[in-house]
Amino acid sequence: MTADFRLGDWTVRPQRRLIERGNESIHVKPKSMAVFECLVAAHGAPASRNQLFDTVWPGGEVSDDTLATCIAELRRALNDTARESRVIETIPKLGFRLVLRAEPLVEEPLAADEPPTESQQPQPGEWRKFRSVGLLLIAAVLVFGVLLSFSSSRLWLREAGITLFLKTAAILTPHSLEQTPGIAVLPFVNMSSDAENEYFSDGMSEEILNALAKTNLLPVIARSSSFQFKGQNKDVKEIGRLLGVTHVLEGSVRKADNSVRVTAQLIDTATGAHVWSEVYQRELSDIFMLQNEITTNIVDQISVALGDEIAPLPNELPTAEFMAARHTTNLEAYDLYLKGMQMLKSANPGPREQAEGYFDRAIALDRDYADAWAAKGFALQSLGEDGNGHSHIPASVYPDAIAAFRRALEIEPGHAFATGWLGMTLMNNDFKWVEGMQLIKQSLTRSPNDAVLLSWYGVYLKTMQIEGANEVLDKAFRLDPFGIIPIGVRAGSLLRDGRLLDAAALSETSLIQDREGYEPNFYSAIYNILLGRLDAAEERLHKARLVANPVDLTLDAFERWLDSLRGKGPKMPVAEQLERMQTERLSYFVLRGMFRTWEDEKTIVAAFDLAIEQRHPELRLVLFGPKPPLMPEADWRRMKEITGVTQFQLTR
Repeated sequence: MTADFRLGDWTVRPQRRLIERGNESIHVKPKSMAVFECLVAAHGAPASRNQLFDTVWPGGEVSDDTLATCIAELRRALNDTARESRVIETIPKLGFRLVLRAEPLVEEPLAADEPPTESQQPQPGEWRKFRSVGLLLIAAVLVFGVLLSFSSSRLWLREAGITLFLKTAAILTPHSLEQTPGIAVLPFVNMSSDAENEYFSDGMSEEILNALAKTNLLPVIARSSSFQFKGQNKDVKEIGRLLGVTHVLEGSVRKADNSVRVTAQLIDTATGAHVWSEVYQRELSDIFMLQNEITTNIVDQISVALGDEIAPLPNELPTAEFMAARHTTNLEAYDLYLKGMQMLKSANPGPREQAEGYFDRAIALDRDYADAWAAKGFALQSLGEDGNGHSHIPASVYPDAIAAFRRALEIEPGHAFATGWLGMTLMNNDFKWVEGMQLIKQSLTRSPNDAVLLSWYGVYLKTMQIEGANEVLDKAFRLDPFGIIPIGVRAGSLLRDGRLLDAAALSETSLIQDREGYEPNFYSAIYNILLGRLDAAEERLHKARLVANPVDLTLDAFERWLDSLRGKGPKMPVAEQLERMQTERLSYFVLRGMFRTWEDEKTIVAAFDLAIEQRHPELRLVLFGPKPPLMPEADWRRMKEITGVTQFQLTR
């Protein structure tokens, strides 16, 4: 592809299909830019119609009208006309030629004695950012260099050196994404007079994000990463660099009485230029049609901007099907659904446990609301997961989650979200490994940008020793570099590979985005204990406790373990743990696998049997691995047979 070049007053960027002059920036269609490149390659000589057809449409049946349309688009972008032909000249009965000479674009460096312009000077905030990163890098290198020279400096290495390393890595990690074609949907600003309508503007943004993700045209950054910039007056170019995307969608929502006004702007993150913008005024009853209209417009504009760099839709999944929204005709039900989704996105157990109530109320208003059923299933399924502060025994919530997913699929067969998470829950509750993996794969075929589901799919692939796990995990992290699940899954994978410092540094990035949340603090505490940073671990546990449920057996056991490491008291006795586990949730294998060895055969067998009975999802990482020490061989075989692991492994 031709490099960027100048043509008179214009700057042409073929790779981005962009023609610029001053503050004006125009995207052209891929074939039009390809014609432009052919004219440039002719160096002022005429390019015949046949040459253009053979180069731009090799092997295709193309009429003169198609070529004429491309030439007309180029002339409009260049303020040229067929009559005057100041840029593109028509050669009768032959073809076209470029009148102006194309010159390679060379960015002029500043002269040695020429001060940078105001726009070229880093702003005060930028100086602080680069200076702090530079100082941290220098400090980290110096500390590690000095400490490694003295074998007696182990305490300092564990405290000062590791602290500097973690801070440096946590700052640099979000800046390491390579920019590729993709889009991030930023949270739309709530312009309504009622601040409580923020859930509606957030929901509007997420609905558009989800619709874009289902087009399968290009990567769409997940909500948990794009919403990190909510309320921040950050330049879109910087957002593009942080998230590694070429485009950003931003906008605002004003909801008043029975009407809604939505503004939307699609921005090129390389230039900051507006590719497309529109203002919509609709009745609330038309909100679903409006979301589809905005999504369709965005897809069209991105198709023009990126052309061949975006992936075409598979033939069996036409655009119309991807654009069809699954919605209710009951606006009150939709409103309740959005409120439930806002609760479900919290990093704390309290709000998440309230989400199901909103979905139940939405379903009561519309029994055929597939999205509400799927969201209810996910809310229930998440109550059984480990490390998120919930007190529910997994076996008590998984059956209802499965029923909710199945109901969503009865209403709408092929519902991607319900399909994937039904697969996850069937593996956790019924040990249906083959069916579960097939359902997840089907879901990701239809919704390839689901970063959370991709993360867990990668975990299962790696656990089951199936090829492609690392590629899946990399893609999930690429789609959601600030998300707690992709970060946690990736960090856990690094830890199992023996890369503790890398895992800990990655885990710290989740704290940058949410310093008060239960999950980021819980997992940060784990890594800090593994690194011997007990003060930091205690601080993280304290923050998790502030937002935890009143009864949290996992934190109780965790704090007792930490106290024992500091010589402040004994660990929680195993008998007490097993007794409380009968009615309370304990992330048993998360903590025990990292900090403790098994005392005896009786204890390990009792713990595993109880975990299987209660359907602890942590078992997925244990049952497919080597036999734990002290576990009797006969009991290990029995457990793997009960859970279907033996049969699954024999079929691989």
